[in-house]
Amino acid sequence: MSTGSTTRLASHDDAPGSLARQIQNLAERVRAVGEVKPGSFVRVEVGVSGLHSGSLHSGSIDSGNLDFLAWLRGAPVGARRYFRDRSTKLEFASVGVATTAAFGAHTSLAQVAVGGSEPRAAAWFVALPFDAARPRDAAWEPFTAVGCVLPAIELRREQETTTLAAHIASDTDRAKLLADLAALVTPCDACVIEPALVRDSDGGGEAEWTRAVRGALERIRSGAMRKLVLARTRRYAASGALDPVAILSRLSSREARGFRFLIEVGAGRAFLGVTPERLVSRSGRIARSEAVAGTRPRGVDGVADRLLGESLLASAKDRREHELVVERVREALASCSVSLRLDPEPRLLRLAYVQHLATRVHAELRAGTNDADLVRLLHPTPAVAGAPVADAIETLRAIEPFDRGLYAGPVGIASRDGAEIAVAIRSARIEGDMLTAFAGAGIVEGSDPAEEWRETGHKLLAFERLAT
Repeated sequence: MSTGSTTRLASHDDAPGSLARQIQNLAERVRAVGEVKPGSFVRVEVGVSGLHSGSLHSGSIDSGNLDFLAWLRGAPVGARRYFRDRSTKLEFASVGVATTAAFGAHTSLAQVAVGGSEPRAAAWFVALPFDAARPRDAAWEPFTAVGCVLPAIELRREQETTTLAAHIASDTDRAKLLADLAALVTPCDACVIEPALVRDSDGGGEAEWTRAVRGALERIRSGAMRKLVLARTRRYAASGALDPVAILSRLSSREARGFRFLIEVGAGRAFLGVTPERLVSRSGRIARSEAVAGTRPRGVDGVADRLLGESLLASAKDRREHELVVERVREALASCSVSLRLDPEPRLLRLAYVQHLATRVHAELRAGTNDADLVRLLHPTPAVAGAPVADAIETLRAIEPFDRGLYAGPVGIASRDGAEIAVAIRSARIEGDMLTAFAGAGIVEGSDPAEEWRETGHKLLAFERLAT
């Protein structure tokens, strides 16, 4: 059992280009903003280099050594958010909430330019439930109240450009915004003892899991469906209150590949994870998606790892499960695209603890297709629900003993110019000193309950290693 770990938090003044000074500059610009009309918002921005001084863009931030998670860990607690894409080209950390909207309706709010220059398009943080129609468990209600959040304070890096911005809507609490900016200026230089984690419970246990898998196989053999994805939970108790940013940092250090995300909805209440799966990425009218399904553990050495990968590529059962996801993604994107291109064969997506079959899909979208359209068409895929999807969702409502909430739902960033939306698997919910991790497995003809139990165990290893 771990006895916890010690982390030293660096002063914000240690950041290249003095991030603290840029925060003070941003606060001055926020104070200068006048009335904001309903239905619009103002984005006040610093940190874009190469533009003339005196504009809202004056100054620059060198992001070379800027640790976004360390910055976020020292930020005011309660409404912190974080997202980083798998390629590390996009990183986003935010504090507070300027305004909220339903996903899709957020585009109706107009971004107003101030100061004679046009800042970059605002990025909204998107987090949607796996099944919006299922009644919410009380633990999930704070997370699913809104689908789209415009952050009050945002630190964003895209490629080599880093910006710091504040958003002001007609209903923004400006006093709180300025107080949060002031808090971010204050250096944070302390040692924090991270509490130890101990496994508390394994959902309903392997016996309940076995009954659920056998029930799914009966439905599949009756012809009612071709695949059903079952999920389970594992709970951990901590020796003290958990810091979600610290947990995400530890997860990220063990899993270099993957989309990283964090949603905080109050002190000690957060949902976070490091997921391998992209739902959709959009740049202008070009969209990318992928099918990720079929799993093997990683090998103990190079030879074992290669053999496990080869067995996955050769497995008729896993290829059949994977093809169900490919079919769904192809059909969804074909309905809104003028052209479509897929990998001819699946490749191996190797992660820290497991490896998957993955097929990439590229599409040129029809004019007028927006991010909400793409998510509606693609989510949920058979990789997290089953096939046919509608029948799988109805079955899960009837037999799965817990509300998934945001687990396996869309999570990411959307702006006027593009979007990056992942699928929130390999994830956990934090409530004070408790952490509940989630994992799922696709059940198809040929599935064995014991093997599927072991597969979900491999997917939970990232959290298990936090407790050892």
